[in-house]
Amino acid sequence: MEFQTDRLLLRALNRIDAIALRDAIRDSSDTISPWLDWCHEGFDDLDSEAWINRSRQGWLTGTSYELGAFDLETGTLVGCVYISSIDKVANLANLGYWIASHHQGRGLAIETTEVAATLAFTHLLLTRLELVMDPANLASIRIAEKLGASFECKARNRYMYDGEPREGLVYSLVPSDFGL
Repeated sequence: MEFQTDRLLLRALNRIDAIALRDAIRDSSDTISPWLDWCHEGFDDLDSEAWINRSRQGWLTGTSYELGAFDLETGTLVGCVYISSIDKVANLANLGYWIASHHQGRGLAIETTEVAATLAFTHLLLTRLELVMDPANLASIRIAEKLGASFECKARNRYMYDGEPREGLVYSLVPSDFGL
């Protein structure tokens, strides 16, 4: 599956994307690592290959769907968006994303998450997406609000970071938020 916006091509990651993924994550460790523990300066080729293998496995098993976001003009990987933690009984999933540091502040997170939410609601037929973030992650809070996500709660021990439970803000999207 491929999706296109005015500025981006979103598609599943392939092995040929490993170096671009490694570089984008390494270059972004200062802005992303406070919120996502897998993002660090030491992210290497093996980490990148394992990431892509997990991503592809998720597509094959239907447990998660990750899309790399590539700039249409340059082909540069600018980030990723993913539908993960799919709960088929409750018909919901988590909506996550990251944008490389050099591409933040351009509205790309909104573009990627809108595509992923539409995929979740129209192709996967999910009825709920959750966006969970650290209360100090002001950029993600702004993105959730711009998407029209509803703030639901501050949940104790809602997500794990470096093996430790953390408090998380929970926002949600449902199909009607997108006119579906």
